[in-house]
This record gives sequence, C-alpha cells and structure tokens, in this order.
Amino acid sequence: MGYRVVTPEEKAEAIRLVVDMQYSVPKACEATGVGPTALRRWVIRWRRDQEGVAQLPRLQDQELIESLQAKLALLETENQVLKKQLPSHLKVLFGRTK
Repeated sequence: MGYRVVTPEEKAEAIRLVVDMQYSVPKACEATGVGPTALRRWVIRWRRDQEGVAQLPRLQDQELIESLQAKLALLETENQVLKKQLPSHLKVLFGRTK
C-alpha cells in the first residue's frame, strides 16, 4: 500500500473542516479520505503558523522599544554634557553650587 498524493486544495479543505467547521479529526478523515495522523499534523502546523502571524506585531513593538531606548540613552548623555557646560552664574540660579 502506497501513499496518496494530497493536493494543497484537499489539504486546506481538511484543515478547514477541523478548524472552522469543528469536525472531529476522524470525521474529517472520513469526509476527505486522508489519514488521521497526517491531518492532526497539518492542523497543529496550521495553528502554530496562525500563532506566529499573531506574534509578528510584538516583534515590531520590541524593535520600536529598543530604538526608543537607544534614543533616550543618547538624549540623557547629551543632557549630562550640557549640564557640565552650564555657566557658573546659572548654576547659582538653579542651586548647583560646588
């Protein structure tokens, strides 16, 4: 007994029966003629792919956070430099005396 070649359309239909139509895996196998192990594997892979799609914005958010942290560090450094260059008469006004 050999393997049956399943077209992408048949595979998508079998996954849709389980995910969207709430068929059990055995009932979807009866309806489509695919094996239960293969169908379970396809459904698991499909669900993992869907979770990955949902997590993509989080990666973009993380990149944004990192870039903003880098900009903040630069601004804090520039602020420290400017404080050191503050003229002495302004230091008295702001209460910074040595």
